[in-house]
Amino acid sequence: MTETTGYSGSGFVHVKNPHLDSMEEDVLYHLDLGTKTHNLPAMFGDIKHGMGIPSISIMLHELIKLLHHAKCRDVTIIRIGTSGGLVWQQVTGVTSSGSASVSICPGIEAGSVVITDTAVDSSFRPRFEQVVLGDVVVRSTELDKELAEELLACSREIADFPTLIGHTMCTYDFYEGQGRLDGALCSFSSEKKLEYLSRAYDAGVRNIEMESSAFAALCGLCGLKAAVVCVALLDRLEGDQIRASHDVLWEYQQRPQRLIAAFIRKRLGLGPAH
Repeated sequence: MTETTGYSGSGFVHVKNPHLDSMEEDVLYHLDLGTKTHNLPAMFGDIKHGMGIPSISIMLHELIKLLHHAKCRDVTIIRIGTSGGLVWQQVTGVTSSGSASVSICPGIEAGSVVITDTAVDSSFRPRFEQVVLGDVVVRSTELDKELAEELLACSREIADFPTLIGHTMCTYDFYEGQGRLDGALCSFSSEKKLEYLSRAYDAGVRNIEMESSAFAALCGLCGLKAAVVCVALLDRLEGDQIRASHDVLWEYQQRPQRLIAAFIRKRLGLGPAH
């Protein structure tokens, strides 16, 4: 079963659950809020949050309901975070043992910021699969293209780091699921890892993280304009562990925030920061 994206012309956040209207009170348990105990329209206007797939799913359900109850209009949600980047690689020959010889050419360097156009799964498909009552429900993971282009345009105000648009591969696991060789379990060779990540790059993947598919699916179904903006902390074709210094990593993690700040200033009609 495939679900389609729906949009509301009123600008209000809408939820695709007819049962909510018949509830005497909706308790947002994980947020310690309720529609009877709190005046949600008076309390909230703009919220951003992001974390791993199972947790972000819980948070988004309750956040979207909160935006709905608070009668927020024309909402844009942006997830910012960290990821692993991919550069282009090319198979150039065969070693004496019969393995592929791989050369790596410069591409997505550490510190680059990737704006996601589409989240893909570990097989590079633009879809999020959710099991509902034993049935597999397939949901689209495309994000708002105009919003992505607007963010890219804002990045031109910031000259000290590269920004690009590309696919983001979303996985359920940090180690084996992302082709890492340094987990407690590893059943593949370094050559197989490089071959897999090369195929990911050829499919349009420019970075890897663990939230974007669920984020894109839920936001799209509820008619929310959404974007994912992540900095690449390392080049996954060069290694699996993050070895940059604390100060360098701290600066990297400010980059998506700086881009979103430029976007907000533009939306508010303010000039560039000095």
